[in-house]
Amino acid sequence: MNRYKLSIYLLLVGFLFKACQHPEQKELKLNALFSDHMVLQQKDTVAFWGTYSPNQKITVQGSWGKESTCVVDSKGQWKLNLETPQAGGPYQVNISSESNSILIKDVLIGEVWLASGQSNMEMDFDYCCNTTDFSEFELSTANYPNIRMFTVKKRLSSTPIQQFEGSWEKAIGDTIKPFSAAAYFFAKRLHKELKVPIGILHSSWGGTDIEAWTSREQLNTLNFLDDAMSINEKLIMDYSKTYNWLSKFESIKSPSDVWYLFLEDPLGAPEIWESFDFKDEKYIESSSVDYTKWGEIKIPGLIDNIFKDNDFDGAILIRKSFSLDEIKGNYSLSLGPTSDMDFSYINGEKIGNSMGKLSAKTKTYEIPTEILKVGENNITIRVVNQYKEGKVGAVSILNSESGEIKLTGSWKYRVSAEAYSPLKSYSWPYIDFYFYDNESVDYSKRPALAQFNKNSKSSIFNGMINPLVPYTIKGTIWYQGENNVPRYREYEQLLPALINDWRNQWSLDFPFYFVQIAPFENYKGLSSSLRDAQRKTLKTPKTGMVVTLDIGENNDIHPSNKHDVGSRLAGLALANDYDKPIVASGPLFRSQQINGNKLVLEFDFVGSGLMSSTLELKEFEIAGSDKNFVPAIAKIVGKTVEVYSNKIGEPKYSRYAWRDISNASLFNKEGLPASSFSTE
Repeated sequence: MNRYKLSIYLLLVGFLFKACQHPEQKELKLNALFSDHMVLQQKDTVAFWGTYSPNQKITVQGSWGKESTCVVDSKGQWKLNLETPQAGGPYQVNISSESNSILIKDVLIGEVWLASGQSNMEMDFDYCCNTTDFSEFELSTANYPNIRMFTVKKRLSSTPIQQFEGSWEKAIGDTIKPFSAAAYFFAKRLHKELKVPIGILHSSWGGTDIEAWTSREQLNTLNFLDDAMSINEKLIMDYSKTYNWLSKFESIKSPSDVWYLFLEDPLGAPEIWESFDFKDEKYIESSSVDYTKWGEIKIPGLIDNIFKDNDFDGAILIRKSFSLDEIKGNYSLSLGPTSDMDFSYINGEKIGNSMGKLSAKTKTYEIPTEILKVGENNITIRVVNQYKEGKVGAVSILNSESGEIKLTGSWKYRVSAEAYSPLKSYSWPYIDFYFYDNESVDYSKRPALAQFNKNSKSSIFNGMINPLVPYTIKGTIWYQGENNVPRYREYEQLLPALINDWRNQWSLDFPFYFVQIAPFENYKGLSSSLRDAQRKTLKTPKTGMVVTLDIGENNDIHPSNKHDVGSRLAGLALANDYDKPIVASGPLFRSQQINGNKLVLEFDFVGSGLMSSTLELKEFEIAGSDKNFVPAIAKIVGKTVEVYSNKIGEPKYSRYAWRDISNASLFNKEGLPASSFSTE
């Protein structure tokens, strides 16, 4: 064979060899929920899914004797369903392909529930229970290895995602500290009464609107949101520009939420702000800095519009020179109201700073004479704005001998950092500083910053609910509404929309139990209307509501008592889904009849009878056709409540507990409070 033919022969052999090889294998991956210590829904066909090389066979085997197979689709996605037995375990689950396998250990079969909402569902044992249920007791006595919680790590996304972070944890000792307290008490009661393992998927985030938890497709069906959804679409496009800009810069989490500085609350962490490095010390006083290249700003004045978009929050340095012919007498710096913080320097030496309420006032800082110079002196002020309108008050140098040097007019400035809701990490206080710590930043390329955050439409659904679908669950418990109080009319449609949305996502008509928001003094008189919107949601099938009028704390939007919240949620599930013969709801208004000058009110869930928690029923009101409500005398008559007032001869409307800080007085004899209501 000559050399040419030999080369062709070897080339053909090489092609044939490569053709016979398997294509490059991708790593076999599972959704994060499928991991050691997981809980699967009993007596069901539960979903498993993940990614792998296309056209490969996947087998899932449970050590209880069931298996299921599927073929990976052309996009590398696979999903199958596996039969589960009645509650028990621990088991193992093996997920395998021809050349890869994953073994999941310590798997329990039981009841799985999704717990979600805003801060009152998020509250853990570092916060809750210290005035009612004593966290230390729960932490020291928790020994429930068959109660397990998977807490979804906070994440936002402008589009639905599949991947997320979290792990299954057993309810043993201090392990429960980061658990949702309300969800833990829910699981604890179910576990004790059903005597089966309980798994909780916990996905919540404080201070969030219900729209953030609802899919874009569902929100688009609500006509009153048409304008908001159009704005949201533009926001998503603008956010990508914001991301591309800010992601180029180093960032550090803000020491606190500045709001707490104005409250003079220790959470404001003033001592940390004192030493926080804005990476701008080198610009405060340096012979190597060309200050003539800095921008110009009028003082006193605002700093919000330095980028011409009126969207700036962050830290800037402002600088101005003043001259002294001689140094004689005592000197001080007078600085007018400045938000939210100020740090003042003379010739590079710090002379004072103020934060929150103090910064918002005119203050005076003593200037040591040894740092002053005959001739030109420089004053630099770092202004940090994150909460209120960014402004800098009037600045003057005061001298005990010669009077006042006013430093109004044009000042030089440079931006040290921008404050923005974080792009990647999501933990309190939800603000990061992005540092512009070099002179080469081209601010002409900075876009207007789009604030895509935890309250942007569908942002949390995309990042924290969509990745859970379709993990098989029994039902959902929900505690949210505080953020939507000002929009209570919309909430009457939004909560049923979310329920239907999630049921559609899971293709499962699961039960949905929610908590009515508790009394709180700062709702501006609107919370009773939001509570009523929640009550009306009970028209949605397979729902139930926990009333908290008796366990709120008027001066705290986060009532400490999460034990009763969780227990009452569990009662709804026990009664409706596990056939336990209990009364799980307090009285719910059903109808009223006019009887002369009285209104006779009828209720569902009367149980074994109505009762008052006080000597007399309180917070009932009635009105005539003019809808001017007055306090009413209310009496329990059998299974009804009769209300009347000598001021109303022809009553037409009634209502109960219709204030922000209403407290329950009407209960059933099972000890559960009646919900507020209005017939208006």
